[in-house]
Amino acid sequence: MERDRLQITNTPEQDGNQTDRVFLQIRDHIAEVVLNRPEKRNALNVEMWTKIKRALEECERTPEVKVVVIRSSDPAAFCAGADIAEFPTLRSGASSREYSKMTDAVIGVLQSSDKPSIAMLDGFCVGGGAEIAVACDFRFASGSLKMGITPAKLGIVYGFTETKMLVDLVGPSRAKDILFSGRLLGAEEALQIGLVDRVFASSEELQTQTLEYASMLTSNAPNSIRATKRMVQASLRGLSSQVPELVQLVEESFESPQYKEGVQAFLEKRKPQFPPL
Repeated sequence: MERDRLQITNTPEQDGNQTDRVFLQIRDHIAEVVLNRPEKRNALNVEMWTKIKRALEECERTPEVKVVVIRSSDPAAFCAGADIAEFPTLRSGASSREYSKMTDAVIGVLQSSDKPSIAMLDGFCVGGGAEIAVACDFRFASGSLKMGITPAKLGIVYGFTETKMLVDLVGPSRAKDILFSGRLLGAEEALQIGLVDRVFASSEELQTQTLEYASMLTSNAPNSIRATKRMVQASLRGLSSQVPELVQLVEESFESPQYKEGVQAFLEKRKPQFPPL
């Protein structure tokens, strides 16, 4: 991992001091993956996709990290989509397959992660940005959100994995509406159909409430969160409750250090200090 290139820090910094297109801040067990190309509304180029993947992989390798938040350095836009300037060379012929592998890798890391992820959505969230947001466990938005998935406006076919994630989130009819029309949904409509989970009045409130929620998650048992994520994913794949690995997750929890600490803390009337996995 090239830490200098990703500008990984462990102390709060002003976003304006950061020059990398993607940087990673880790503090209080929360990792913030920050998209930082405000002059292009965080339009995703190959460099950014690559660095997002590296940042997420670093989060996976870092025991200190318990929750991942993906956000923008600029409240005007979470992400305006893929950088269309690269399309003529990078999304045609054999190059398009390599490009798809790169974006699929980012989605794959988010989907397979045992750590909760939250997309903090301000302003425009379009195309590739919406793809990343939908792959996260939660989507928190400000009232300025304009969210859309626009392959129909470019003659692109949305991938099966991405389409299934959207269908699982909002249902088939609404997924068709979003993809057929390519229109931008406002915050309230996105909340109403389940495309986002919470909406806050301002960018400031969005940031405060998102980090407060992330902090709450860091105080809970990581084995419980990990198992819950796996249970939900198994449910979406149509698996039954009798799958041995799912039964094992339940049984193992009663022998875990986290369970022992949780019970002891309850009996002692104190907050638990759960050990890492």
